[in-house]
Amino acid sequence: MNEGDQPERMTGAMTSAARFKLGMRTLVGSVNVVALQGHDGRLLGVTATAVCSLSADPPSLVVCINRSSTIAPALEIGKTFSVSVLSQHQQNVADAFGGRKGLAGRNRFVHGEWYRSEEDVPLLADARACLECRVESFMDYGTHRVTIAAVADVHLGDIGDASLIFADGAYHMVG
Repeated sequence: MNEGDQPERMTGAMTSAARFKLGMRTLVGSVNVVALQGHDGRLLGVTATAVCSLSADPPSLVVCINRSSTIAPALEIGKTFSVSVLSQHQQNVADAFGGRKGLAGRNRFVHGEWYRSEEDVPLLADARACLECRVESFMDYGTHRVTIAAVADVHLGDIGDASLIFADGAYHMVG
């Protein structure tokens, strides 16, 4: 682009939601799996890119999950869950928990090697990092449940692995 050139602008009669979604596709996000044991003992998990740090003191995260997912209603005050930050070789895990393999509930957990922490939180082996969290507060906004979570423990994987990221509708690697 030469100096003074303007980027091409999107035009047309798109709805604001459609334009928003196109804009958000350009936002790069790490690929994570949020997992927990539901009230009935079932394992639940979903792929999420809307996860970010909130504070280092106290260690906390913001996690946003679509309210139509089976895991969203379980994210209540005091509930423990994990955020597993996926590495470059875990795209199959992202696909399984993202619904791309047609699996639900416990069946998603056949992808990847899972174990339980001392607090009985499901953690993904070989993830770049697994964060054990506890829901401190939440609010429903639009289509999503916005959860603020205290981070109780962090399990670090191979920091030499590249992170799996999502941008422009596709997986990429960085690291």
